[in-house]
Amino acid sequence: MENNSYISVIISGKTADGNLNPRDIDIAETKELLNDVETLLFPSKAEKDERPKVSYEVKEGSVKNIFFIPAAKAIMFTALMSEVGKQGNIDLLDTKQAAIIDKSQRKAYTTGRQYSIASSVSTDEEFIKISKESQYIAPQTEWINTSLYLYGKIYEEGGLNKVNLHILTERHGKLVVDATEEQLTTGTNKLFQTYGVWVKGKQNLQTGVLKDLSLIDFLTYQTEYDDIVLYKSIEKASKNWGKVKDIDGWLSDIRGGVNE
Repeated sequence: MENNSYISVIISGKTADGNLNPRDIDIAETKELLNDVETLLFPSKAEKDERPKVSYEVKEGSVKNIFFIPAAKAIMFTALMSEVGKQGNIDLLDTKQAAIIDKSQRKAYTTGRQYSIASSVSTDEEFIKISKESQYIAPQTEWINTSLYLYGKIYEEGGLNKVNLHILTERHGKLVVDATEEQLTTGTNKLFQTYGVWVKGKQNLQTGVLKDLSLIDFLTYQTEYDDIVLYKSIEKASKNWGKVKDIDGWLSDIRGGVNE
């Protein structure tokens, strides 16, 4: 079936001969643009491997690059990018998507060109406009690579094109963790069970928000075991405390006389 929906990337600016047009764009820049748009639409390797056909044409009117894609993809991409445009920053985007918008912003600063994104399914003529006045810059130090343990109820798993699991945690709320089919099918059924997961990804230094998570391994989460260990430790410590005749004096010696 032919794709009638599309997104467009419009590049505008001035040259010595007037307004920018397609013949002012070198093939190296066109190649870079094609790769960048593919990543904007399909940021992960799995999505690229499974992506539908994307056809392309360029039109006059500055340089209007048109990418024909399935309607469902056009709707999802437009919804995401429209929200980015409303917020005026790229915090919502995948790391690779954010890097591409950041690169276009830096080009706008140095060349004076404008980069706009529009689509056939949007009522807004251009929902993202990148120019010298915009500030679509990716934070350089906010996100760090991390690995950590998460505990919660796994309430969804699977995926046709992108295998993942959804876990509800007390601290971070609902999280999506990329996984492999082998990881999800090995061992006992984990759906609707409380589990620990060891993951790697990125964490925002300011907010603690997690993103780009992928599964390293599962951990069995046994709250009963933790309680038993706690009670045994208390019982053992209580017996030892009984051997100390002057608890206050003993604590004072441990502290080196501090707080007396």
